[in-house]
Amino acid sequence: MFKSAKRQKHSPANAVSICDADSCSNFTKSFTSAGALKARAILTSVAESPAAAGRLPHGSSASSNAVPIIAQPRNTNPIQKWSTAKRQGRFKPLVFTTTPIVASTSATSRRVSHSDHRADELAFTSSDIFSLVVAPISASSFMNITLPPKLSDRKRVQSWAVILAALTDQDRQTCILVSRTFRYAVYLSAAHILTQQYHGRRLNQITKRYPQNTINMWPYLRQRQNEVAFWRHAFQNSFVGRYNSTLGIDPLSARLWASADDEKQVVVALRFILTRLWFTLSVGTNERDPSSWLKHTVEDAQEVVKGEIWAVTIRDGNSLSEFYVLESTCEVVGRALNAPQLEVYSSGLRADWSRYISSYTGASVGSRNLISEHLRWANYEEYDRGISRHWLRRISGEGDVGLSKKVVAERYVMACVVANSISGQWMSSNQMAQEFTGLPSQVTLATTRGRTPKINLYLPAHHHVESVHFTTSKGAPLHPALAVMQTPAREYIVLKDNGMQVGCEEDGVANVWMHVLGCDKNGIMVVCSK
Repeated sequence: MFKSAKRQKHSPANAVSICDADSCSNFTKSFTSAGALKARAILTSVAESPAAAGRLPHGSSASSNAVPIIAQPRNTNPIQKWSTAKRQGRFKPLVFTTTPIVASTSATSRRVSHSDHRADELAFTSSDIFSLVVAPISASSFMNITLPPKLSDRKRVQSWAVILAALTDQDRQTCILVSRTFRYAVYLSAAHILTQQYHGRRLNQITKRYPQNTINMWPYLRQRQNEVAFWRHAFQNSFVGRYNSTLGIDPLSARLWASADDEKQVVVALRFILTRLWFTLSVGTNERDPSSWLKHTVEDAQEVVKGEIWAVTIRDGNSLSEFYVLESTCEVVGRALNAPQLEVYSSGLRADWSRYISSYTGASVGSRNLISEHLRWANYEEYDRGISRHWLRRISGEGDVGLSKKVVAERYVMACVVANSISGQWMSSNQMAQEFTGLPSQVTLATTRGRTPKINLYLPAHHHVESVHFTTSKGAPLHPALAVMQTPAREYIVLKDNGMQVGCEEDGVANVWMHVLGCDKNGIMVVCSK
Protein backbone atom coordinates (compact mmCIF):
# COMPACT_ATOMS: atom_id res chain seq x y z
CA MET A 1 0.00 0.00 0.00
CA PHE A 2 3.06 2.23 0.36
CA LYS A 3 3.98 1.99 -3.30
CA SER A 4 3.19 4.30 -6.13
CA ALA A 5 -0.50 5.04 -5.45
CA LYS A 6 0.23 8.44 -3.87
CA ARG A 7 1.68 11.90 -4.36
CA GLN A 8 1.02 13.27 -7.78
CA LYS A 9 -2.70 12.55 -7.65
CA HIS A 10 -3.12 15.28 -5.06
CA SER A 11 -4.72 12.96 -2.57
CA PRO A 12 -5.05 14.42 0.89
CA ALA A 13 -2.66 13.33 3.54
CA ASN A 14 -2.33 13.02 7.21
CA ALA A 15 0.08 14.18 9.80
CA VAL A 16 -0.14 15.12 13.34
CA SER A 17 1.91 16.52 16.04
CA ILE A 18 1.60 17.49 19.48
CA CYS A 19 3.33 19.00 22.39
CA ASP A 20 1.82 19.11 25.82
CA ALA A 21 3.50 18.84 29.18
CA ASP A 22 2.63 17.17 32.41
CA SER A 23 5.04 16.77 35.22
CA CYS A 24 5.14 15.55 38.76
CA SER A 25 4.71 17.66 41.85
CA ASN A 26 7.76 19.52 43.17
CA PHE A 27 8.85 19.95 39.59
CA THR A 28 8.77 23.26 37.76
CA LYS A 29 7.72 23.38 34.13
CA SER A 30 7.93 26.14 31.58
CA PHE A 31 6.64 26.38 28.05
CA THR A 32 8.18 28.47 25.33
CA SER A 33 6.69 28.96 21.89
CA ALA A 34 9.18 29.35 19.07
CA GLY A 35 7.31 29.96 15.87
CA ALA A 36 4.09 28.49 14.61
CA LEU A 37 5.51 25.00 14.11
CA LYS A 38 7.69 24.30 17.13
CA ALA A 39 6.36 23.25 20.47
CA ARG A 40 8.95 23.22 23.12
CA ALA A 41 8.47 22.14 26.69
CA ILE A 42 11.12 22.40 29.34
CA LEU A 43 10.58 20.14 32.29
CA THR A 44 12.89 20.97 35.12
CA SER A 45 13.37 18.84 38.15
CA VAL A 46 14.21 19.86 41.67
CA ALA A 47 17.55 18.95 43.11
CA GLU A 48 17.93 16.87 46.21
CA SER A 49 15.23 18.48 48.35
CA PRO A 50 14.67 15.44 50.56
CA ALA A 51 18.18 15.73 51.87
CA ALA A 52 17.40 18.90 53.70
CA ALA A 53 13.74 18.31 54.40
CA GLY A 54 14.06 14.65 55.26
CA ARG A 55 11.32 13.77 52.80
CA LEU A 56 11.11 11.91 49.52
CA PRO A 57 10.35 14.09 46.47
CA HIS A 58 6.76 13.71 45.41
CA GLY A 59 5.59 12.96 41.91
CA SER A 60 2.82 11.47 39.95
CA SER A 61 3.50 8.54 37.69
CA ALA A 62 2.89 8.75 33.97
CA SER A 63 -0.63 8.13 32.87
CA SER A 64 -2.03 8.00 29.33
CA ASN A 65 -1.00 8.59 25.62
CA ALA A 66 1.46 11.12 23.51
CA VAL A 67 3.05 13.22 18.98
CA PRO A 68 4.85 18.22 16.00
CA ILE A 69 2.45 23.51 18.52
CA ILE A 70 1.46 23.65 22.24
CA ALA A 71 -1.57 22.28 24.07
CA GLN A 72 -2.47 24.38 27.04
CA PRO A 73 -2.40 22.49 30.35
CA ARG A 74 -5.54 22.60 32.40
CA ASN A 75 -6.20 23.24 36.07
CA THR A 76 -3.07 25.26 36.61
CA ASN A 77 -2.49 28.60 38.23
CA PRO A 78 -0.03 30.51 36.07
CA ILE A 79 1.62 33.62 37.45
CA GLN A 80 2.86 36.07 34.85
CA LYS A 81 6.24 37.48 35.72
CA TRP A 82 7.20 40.57 33.81
CA SER A 83 10.82 40.89 32.89
CA THR A 84 12.55 44.23 33.34
CA ALA A 85 13.95 43.83 29.85
CA LYS A 86 11.88 44.87 26.89
CA ARG A 87 9.39 42.18 25.94
CA GLN A 88 9.53 40.79 22.43
CA GLY A 89 6.24 40.45 20.64
CA ARG A 90 3.09 39.67 22.58
CA PHE A 91 4.21 36.60 24.49
CA LYS A 92 4.68 36.67 28.25
CA PRO A 93 6.78 34.22 30.24
CA LEU A 94 4.74 31.92 32.43
CA VAL A 95 5.71 30.24 35.67
CA PHE A 96 3.39 27.51 36.85
CA THR A 97 2.94 27.37 40.59
CA THR A 98 1.15 24.05 40.37
CA THR A 99 1.64 21.20 37.98
CA PRO A 100 -1.34 19.57 36.24
CA ILE A 101 -1.93 15.90 36.82
CA VAL A 102 -2.22 13.84 33.65
CA ALA A 103 -5.87 13.05 33.20
CA SER A 104 -8.01 11.40 30.61
CA THR A 105 -9.19 13.28 27.54
CA SER A 106 -11.30 16.23 28.57
CA ALA A 107 -15.01 16.43 27.87
CA THR A 108 -14.46 19.14 25.27
CA SER A 109 -12.21 16.83 23.26
CA ARG A 110 -14.68 14.35 21.89
CA ARG A 111 -13.92 11.55 19.48
CA VAL A 112 -14.04 12.41 15.81
CA SER A 113 -14.35 10.18 12.81
CA HIS A 114 -14.83 10.95 9.15
CA SER A 115 -18.47 9.83 9.38
CA ASP A 116 -19.32 11.81 12.50
CA HIS A 117 -20.61 15.33 11.74
CA ARG A 118 -20.19 18.10 9.24
CA ALA A 119 -17.05 20.19 9.66
CA ASP A 120 -19.06 23.24 10.77
CA GLU A 121 -20.50 21.22 13.64
CA LEU A 122 -17.24 19.93 15.08
CA ALA A 123 -16.07 21.10 18.47
CA PHE A 124 -12.45 22.12 18.40
CA THR A 125 -10.35 23.16 21.38
CA SER A 126 -6.96 24.70 21.95
CA SER A 127 -5.68 21.30 23.03
CA ASP A 128 -5.46 20.34 19.37
CA ILE A 129 -2.48 22.65 18.90
CA PHE A 130 0.56 20.43 18.57
CA SER A 131 3.87 19.83 16.83
CA LEU A 132 6.09 16.76 16.51
CA VAL A 133 9.26 18.19 17.93
CA VAL A 134 11.52 16.59 20.51
CA ALA A 135 10.78 18.33 23.79
CA PRO A 136 14.03 19.74 25.18
CA ILE A 137 14.23 18.30 28.69
CA SER A 138 16.58 20.06 31.07
CA ALA A 139 19.35 17.87 32.42
CA SER A 140 18.85 16.58 35.94
CA SER A 141 21.37 17.30 38.65
CA PHE A 142 23.14 14.25 40.03
CA MET A 143 24.13 14.75 43.64
CA ASN A 144 25.39 12.45 46.36
CA ILE A 145 22.91 11.12 48.87
CA THR A 146 23.31 12.98 52.14
CA LEU A 147 23.18 11.58 55.70
CA PRO A 148 24.16 7.99 54.79
CA PRO A 149 23.94 5.33 57.55
CA LYS A 150 26.93 3.66 59.13
CA LEU A 151 28.83 1.16 56.99
CA SER A 152 27.71 -1.66 59.25
CA ASP A 153 24.06 -0.77 58.55
CA ARG A 154 24.44 -0.84 54.76
CA LYS A 155 24.63 -4.62 54.40
CA ARG A 156 20.95 -5.10 53.63
CA VAL A 157 20.21 -1.68 52.19
CA GLN A 158 20.04 -2.93 48.58
CA SER A 159 17.56 -5.65 49.56
CA TRP A 160 15.39 -3.03 51.23
CA ALA A 161 15.71 -0.82 48.14
CA VAL A 162 14.28 -3.57 45.94
CA ILE A 163 11.31 -3.97 48.27
CA LEU A 164 10.73 -0.23 48.59
CA ALA A 165 10.79 0.16 44.79
CA ALA A 166 7.50 -1.76 44.65
CA LEU A 167 5.74 0.57 47.11
CA THR A 168 3.87 3.78 46.40
CA ASP A 169 5.34 7.23 46.94
CA GLN A 170 3.17 7.69 50.00
CA ASP A 171 4.44 4.47 51.57
CA ARG A 172 8.03 5.42 50.82
CA GLN A 173 7.46 8.79 52.48
CA THR A 174 6.47 6.97 55.62
CA CYS A 175 9.43 4.60 55.45
CA ILE A 176 11.92 7.41 54.97
CA LEU A 177 11.24 8.60 58.54
CA VAL A 178 12.01 5.25 60.14
CA SER A 179 15.79 5.47 60.21
CA ARG A 180 18.82 6.54 58.21
CA THR A 181 19.06 3.04 56.79
CA PHE A 182 15.51 3.14 55.46
CA ARG A 183 16.03 6.68 54.20
CA TYR A 184 19.12 5.57 52.30
CA ALA A 185 17.24 2.56 50.89
CA VAL A 186 14.43 4.81 49.67
CA TYR A 187 16.94 6.91 47.76
CA LEU A 188 18.50 3.80 46.21
CA SER A 189 15.06 2.48 45.21
CA ALA A 190 14.92 5.10 42.43
CA ALA A 191 17.69 3.26 40.57
CA HIS A 192 15.70 0.02 40.74
CA ILE A 193 12.55 1.74 39.43
CA LEU A 194 14.56 3.18 36.55
CA THR A 195 15.95 -0.26 35.72
CA GLN A 196 12.48 -1.81 35.72
CA GLN A 197 10.62 0.86 33.74
CA TYR A 198 13.22 2.74 31.66
CA HIS A 199 15.88 0.20 30.81
CA GLY A 200 17.71 1.12 27.61
CA ARG A 201 20.70 2.91 26.13
CA ARG A 202 19.80 6.26 27.67
CA LEU A 203 19.79 4.81 31.19
CA ASN A 204 22.95 2.82 30.50
CA GLN A 205 24.79 6.02 29.62
CA ILE A 206 23.76 7.53 32.96
CA THR A 207 24.69 4.48 35.02
CA LYS A 208 28.14 4.38 33.45
CA ARG A 209 28.81 7.95 34.57
CA TYR A 210 27.30 7.91 38.06
CA PRO A 211 27.58 5.21 40.76
CA GLN A 212 24.14 3.96 41.73
CA ASN A 213 24.95 3.28 45.39
CA THR A 214 25.82 6.89 46.23
CA ILE A 215 23.91 9.13 43.79
CA ASN A 216 20.37 10.42 44.27
CA MET A 217 18.55 9.23 41.12
CA TRP A 218 15.13 10.61 42.04
CA PRO A 219 15.45 13.83 39.99
CA TYR A 220 16.36 11.80 36.90
CA LEU A 221 13.50 9.36 37.56
CA ARG A 222 11.04 12.26 37.78
CA GLN A 223 12.42 13.69 34.53
CA ARG A 224 11.78 10.42 32.71
CA GLN A 225 8.29 10.16 34.20
CA ASN A 226 7.58 13.71 33.07
CA GLU A 227 8.62 12.85 29.52
CA VAL A 228 6.18 9.94 29.35
CA ALA A 229 3.38 12.00 30.86
CA PHE A 230 4.16 14.84 28.44
CA TRP A 231 3.84 12.75 25.28
CA ARG A 232 0.89 10.64 26.46
CA HIS A 233 -1.14 13.66 27.53
CA ALA A 234 -0.28 15.53 24.35
CA PHE A 235 -1.27 12.61 22.14
CA GLN A 236 -4.54 12.02 23.97
CA ASN A 237 -5.55 15.63 23.49
CA SER A 238 -4.78 15.77 19.77
CA PHE A 239 -7.21 14.94 16.97
CA VAL A 240 -5.09 11.92 16.08
CA GLY A 241 -5.31 10.71 19.66
CA ARG A 242 -9.09 11.04 19.62
CA TYR A 243 -9.32 9.31 16.25
CA ASN A 244 -7.03 6.56 17.51
CA SER A 245 -9.11 6.16 20.68
CA THR A 246 -12.00 4.89 18.55
CA LEU A 247 -9.82 1.90 17.67
CA GLY A 248 -9.48 0.95 21.34
CA ILE A 249 -5.72 0.33 21.38
CA ASP A 250 -2.58 1.93 22.73
CA PRO A 251 -0.65 2.79 19.53
CA LEU A 252 2.80 2.50 21.13
CA SER A 253 4.44 0.01 23.44
CA ALA A 254 5.34 1.16 26.96
CA ARG A 255 9.02 1.11 26.02
CA LEU A 256 8.46 3.53 23.15
CA TRP A 257 6.53 6.00 25.27
CA ALA A 258 9.60 6.12 27.51
CA SER A 259 12.03 6.60 24.58
CA ALA A 260 14.32 4.06 26.21
CA ASP A 261 17.13 4.16 23.64
CA ASP A 262 16.84 7.56 21.95
CA GLU A 263 15.01 10.78 22.77
CA LYS A 264 13.59 10.84 19.22
CA GLN A 265 12.06 7.37 19.42
CA VAL A 266 8.58 8.49 20.46
CA VAL A 267 8.63 11.33 17.87
CA VAL A 268 9.45 8.99 14.98
CA ALA A 269 6.98 6.36 16.19
CA LEU A 270 4.14 8.88 16.44
CA ARG A 271 4.98 10.39 13.05
CA PHE A 272 4.80 6.86 11.63
CA ILE A 273 1.31 6.54 13.11
CA LEU A 274 0.34 9.81 11.43
CA THR A 275 1.71 8.80 8.06
CA ARG A 276 0.03 5.41 8.40
CA LEU A 277 -3.27 7.20 9.01
CA TRP A 278 -2.66 9.41 5.97
CA PHE A 279 -2.21 6.41 3.68
CA THR A 280 -5.27 4.72 5.13
CA LEU A 281 -7.59 7.71 4.69
CA SER A 282 -6.16 9.26 1.54
CA VAL A 283 -4.98 6.26 -0.47
CA GLY A 284 -6.93 3.37 1.03
CA THR A 285 -6.10 -0.28 1.53
CA ASN A 286 -7.00 -3.55 -0.16
CA GLU A 287 -8.22 -5.11 3.06
CA ARG A 288 -11.86 -5.64 4.00
CA ASP A 289 -11.37 -3.68 7.21
CA PRO A 290 -9.62 -0.41 6.23
CA SER A 291 -8.73 0.31 9.86
CA SER A 292 -7.03 -3.05 10.50
CA TRP A 293 -3.63 -1.60 9.56
CA LEU A 294 -4.16 1.20 12.07
CA LYS A 295 -4.75 -1.28 14.89
CA HIS A 296 -1.21 -2.65 14.77
CA THR A 297 0.89 -1.51 17.72
CA VAL A 298 4.24 0.13 17.09
CA GLU A 299 6.58 -2.00 19.16
CA ASP A 300 9.98 -0.41 18.57
CA ALA A 301 11.81 2.27 16.56
CA GLN A 302 15.58 2.25 16.07
CA GLU A 303 17.74 4.71 14.18
CA VAL A 304 19.58 2.97 11.34
CA VAL A 305 21.14 5.88 9.43
CA LYS A 306 21.56 8.89 11.67
CA GLY A 307 19.00 11.60 11.00
CA GLU A 308 17.65 9.87 7.89
CA ILE A 309 16.35 6.29 8.18
CA TRP A 310 14.73 4.38 11.04
CA ALA A 311 13.63 0.79 11.49
CA VAL A 312 10.07 0.65 12.87
CA THR A 313 8.73 -2.62 14.27
CA ILE A 314 4.97 -3.18 14.47
CA ARG A 315 3.06 -5.98 16.17
CA ASP A 316 0.02 -7.69 14.70
CA GLY A 317 -1.13 -10.23 17.26
CA ASN A 318 1.86 -12.52 17.81
CA SER A 319 3.72 -11.55 14.65
CA LEU A 320 6.27 -8.77 14.26
CA SER A 321 7.07 -6.85 11.09
CA GLU A 322 9.91 -4.42 10.56
CA PHE A 323 9.85 -1.49 8.14
CA TYR A 324 12.54 0.97 7.12
CA VAL A 325 11.16 4.52 7.00
CA LEU A 326 12.41 8.02 6.23
CA GLU A 327 12.75 10.14 9.36
CA SER A 328 11.32 13.30 7.78
CA THR A 329 8.06 11.77 6.49
CA CYS A 330 8.05 8.22 7.93
CA GLU A 331 7.23 6.84 4.50
CA VAL A 332 8.22 3.20 4.12
CA VAL A 333 11.18 2.49 1.83
CA GLY A 334 11.33 -1.25 2.38
CA ARG A 335 10.60 -4.12 4.69
CA ALA A 336 12.86 -6.46 6.59
CA LEU A 337 11.23 -9.87 6.49
CA ASN A 338 11.05 -10.56 10.23
CA ALA A 339 14.81 -10.32 10.54
CA PRO A 340 15.98 -11.03 14.12
CA GLN A 341 18.40 -8.11 13.80
CA LEU A 342 18.70 -5.08 11.52
CA GLU A 343 19.37 -7.03 8.36
CA VAL A 344 19.60 -4.55 5.53
CA TYR A 345 20.21 -7.09 2.78
CA SER A 346 16.65 -8.35 2.81
CA SER A 347 14.39 -9.26 -0.08
CA GLY A 348 12.02 -6.62 1.26
CA LEU A 349 14.48 -3.82 0.42
CA ARG A 350 15.26 -2.53 -3.03
CA ALA A 351 18.91 -2.84 -4.02
CA ASP A 352 19.60 0.90 -4.01
CA TRP A 353 18.18 1.40 -0.51
CA SER A 354 19.89 -1.75 0.75
CA ARG A 355 23.25 -0.46 -0.45
CA TYR A 356 22.68 3.00 1.01
CA ILE A 357 21.67 1.71 4.44
CA SER A 358 24.51 -0.78 4.67
CA SER A 359 27.03 1.87 3.58
CA TYR A 360 26.05 4.49 6.14
CA THR A 361 25.18 2.41 9.18
CA GLY A 362 27.38 2.43 12.26
CA ALA A 363 30.96 3.63 11.84
CA SER A 364 30.33 5.16 8.41
CA VAL A 365 27.65 7.52 9.67
CA GLY A 366 30.01 10.44 10.22
CA SER A 367 31.18 10.58 6.60
CA ARG A 368 27.86 9.83 4.92
CA ASN A 369 26.26 11.94 2.19
CA LEU A 370 22.95 13.52 3.02
CA ILE A 371 20.04 11.73 1.43
CA SER A 372 18.94 15.05 -0.07
CA GLU A 373 22.07 14.96 -2.23
CA HIS A 374 20.35 12.21 -4.22
CA LEU A 375 17.52 14.61 -5.02
CA ARG A 376 17.12 15.71 -8.64
CA TRP A 377 15.09 18.73 -9.73
CA ALA A 378 14.86 21.18 -12.61
CA ASN A 379 16.14 24.75 -12.73
CA TYR A 380 19.12 24.55 -10.38
CA GLU A 381 19.71 28.28 -10.75
CA GLU A 382 16.46 29.33 -9.05
CA TYR A 383 15.84 26.37 -6.75
CA ASP A 384 17.96 24.74 -4.07
CA ARG A 385 16.84 21.13 -3.62
CA GLY A 386 13.46 22.08 -5.03
CA ILE A 387 13.01 25.18 -2.82
CA SER A 388 13.14 28.75 -4.14
CA ARG A 389 16.53 30.33 -3.40
CA HIS A 390 14.95 33.80 -3.30
CA TRP A 391 12.40 32.67 -0.71
CA LEU A 392 15.12 30.99 1.40
CA ARG A 393 17.02 34.29 1.51
CA ARG A 394 13.86 36.14 2.45
CA ILE A 395 12.95 33.90 5.41
CA SER A 396 16.52 33.79 6.73
CA GLY A 397 15.70 36.89 8.77
CA GLU A 398 12.49 35.50 10.27
CA GLY A 399 14.19 33.56 13.05
CA ASP A 400 12.42 30.47 14.38
CA VAL A 401 9.35 31.04 12.20
CA GLY A 402 11.52 31.06 9.09
CA LEU A 403 13.30 27.93 10.22
CA SER A 404 9.95 26.24 10.82
CA LYS A 405 8.79 27.13 7.32
CA LYS A 406 12.00 25.74 5.83
CA VAL A 407 11.54 22.45 7.69
CA VAL A 408 7.97 22.13 6.39
CA ALA A 409 9.18 22.88 2.85
CA GLU A 410 11.85 20.16 3.08
CA ARG A 411 9.28 17.63 4.28
CA TYR A 412 6.97 18.56 1.43
CA VAL A 413 9.78 18.03 -1.08
CA MET A 414 10.49 14.55 0.30
CA ALA A 415 6.77 13.73 0.31
CA CYS A 416 6.36 14.81 -3.32
CA VAL A 417 9.19 13.00 -5.07
CA VAL A 418 7.92 10.59 -7.70
CA ALA A 419 6.66 7.39 -6.07
CA ASN A 420 9.29 5.16 -7.68
CA SER A 421 11.98 7.22 -5.97
CA ILE A 422 11.00 5.59 -2.68
CA SER A 423 9.45 2.23 -3.48
CA GLY A 424 8.24 0.09 -6.34
CA GLN A 425 10.35 -0.60 -9.43
CA TRP A 426 13.71 1.15 -9.56
CA MET A 427 13.88 3.90 -12.17
CA SER A 428 16.44 6.49 -13.14
CA SER A 429 15.69 10.20 -12.78
CA ASN A 430 15.29 10.55 -16.57
CA GLN A 431 12.85 7.65 -16.70
CA MET A 432 10.76 9.12 -13.89
CA ALA A 433 10.77 12.53 -15.59
CA GLN A 434 9.60 10.99 -18.87
CA GLU A 435 6.87 9.00 -17.17
CA PHE A 436 5.65 12.01 -15.20
CA THR A 437 5.32 14.09 -18.38
CA GLY A 438 3.46 11.27 -20.15
CA LEU A 439 6.28 10.11 -22.40
CA PRO A 440 7.05 6.39 -22.75
CA SER A 441 9.61 5.19 -20.26
CA GLN A 442 11.76 2.25 -21.25
CA VAL A 443 13.18 0.29 -18.34
CA THR A 444 15.63 -2.36 -19.48
CA LEU A 445 18.21 -4.53 -17.78
CA ALA A 446 20.89 -2.58 -19.62
CA THR A 447 20.04 0.43 -17.50
CA THR A 448 21.72 -0.97 -14.43
CA ARG A 449 23.90 -3.72 -15.92
CA GLY A 450 27.42 -3.78 -14.57
CA ARG A 451 26.80 -1.40 -11.66
CA THR A 452 24.80 -1.22 -8.46
CA PRO A 453 21.83 1.12 -8.84
CA LYS A 454 21.90 4.28 -6.75
CA ILE A 455 19.04 6.14 -5.10
CA ASN A 456 17.28 8.59 -7.39
CA LEU A 457 14.86 11.05 -5.80
CA TYR A 458 13.14 12.95 -8.60
CA LEU A 459 11.04 16.02 -7.78
CA PRO A 460 8.80 17.22 -10.64
CA ALA A 461 8.83 20.95 -11.40
CA HIS A 462 5.13 20.97 -10.55
CA HIS A 463 6.05 20.57 -6.87
CA HIS A 464 8.86 23.08 -6.59
CA VAL A 465 8.35 25.21 -3.49
CA GLU A 466 7.90 28.94 -4.04
CA SER A 467 6.90 29.75 -0.45
CA VAL A 468 5.29 28.34 2.71
CA HIS A 469 2.55 30.09 4.69
CA PHE A 470 0.89 29.45 8.04
CA THR A 471 -2.00 31.81 7.25
CA THR A 472 -4.56 32.11 4.47
CA SER A 473 -4.29 34.67 1.69
CA LYS A 474 -6.53 36.94 3.79
CA GLY A 475 -4.25 36.67 6.81
CA ALA A 476 -6.41 34.30 8.87
CA PRO A 477 -4.36 31.72 10.81
CA LEU A 478 -4.57 28.16 9.53
CA HIS A 479 -5.27 25.14 11.67
CA PRO A 480 -2.07 24.61 13.73
CA ALA A 481 -1.40 21.29 11.98
CA LEU A 482 -1.66 22.75 8.48
CA ALA A 483 0.46 24.87 6.15
CA VAL A 484 -0.08 26.26 2.66
CA MET A 485 2.52 25.34 0.07
CA GLN A 486 2.80 27.69 -2.90
CA THR A 487 4.14 25.92 -5.99
CA PRO A 488 4.57 27.27 -9.55
CA ALA A 489 1.22 25.78 -10.57
CA ARG A 490 -1.08 26.02 -7.55
CA GLU A 491 -1.39 26.07 -3.78
CA TYR A 492 -1.52 22.89 -1.72
CA ILE A 493 -2.70 22.49 1.85
CA VAL A 494 -0.35 20.09 3.63
CA LEU A 495 0.28 18.67 7.07
CA LYS A 496 3.25 20.32 8.73
CA ASP A 497 4.68 17.18 10.25
CA ASN A 498 5.11 14.99 7.18
CA GLY A 499 4.48 17.38 4.28
CA MET A 500 1.67 15.28 2.80
CA GLN A 501 -1.29 16.86 1.08
CA VAL A 502 -4.79 17.17 2.52
CA GLY A 503 -6.18 19.65 -0.01
CA CYS A 504 -5.56 22.21 -2.74
CA GLU A 505 -6.64 25.77 -3.54
CA GLU A 506 -9.47 24.75 -5.92
CA ASP A 507 -11.16 22.14 -3.75
CA GLY A 508 -9.99 23.16 -0.30
CA VAL A 509 -9.35 20.62 2.44
CA ALA A 510 -10.82 17.21 1.62
CA ASN A 511 -14.02 16.34 3.47
CA VAL A 512 -12.48 13.41 5.31
CA TRP A 513 -9.73 15.63 6.67
CA MET A 514 -12.12 18.42 7.63
CA HIS A 515 -13.82 15.95 9.95
CA VAL A 516 -10.60 14.49 11.33
CA LEU A 517 -8.80 17.81 11.80
CA GLY A 518 -11.76 19.93 12.84
CA CYS A 519 -11.34 22.66 10.24
CA ASP A 520 -13.27 24.16 7.35
CA LYS A 521 -12.47 23.78 3.66
CA ASN A 522 -10.03 26.69 3.82
CA GLY A 523 -8.02 25.01 6.56
CA ILE A 524 -9.16 27.41 9.29
CA MET A 525 -9.76 25.91 12.73
CA VAL A 526 -13.44 25.47 13.55
CA VAL A 527 -14.58 26.58 17.00
CA CYS A 528 -18.17 25.71 17.66
CA SER A 529 -20.15 24.83 20.75
CA LYS A 530 -22.10 21.62 20.88
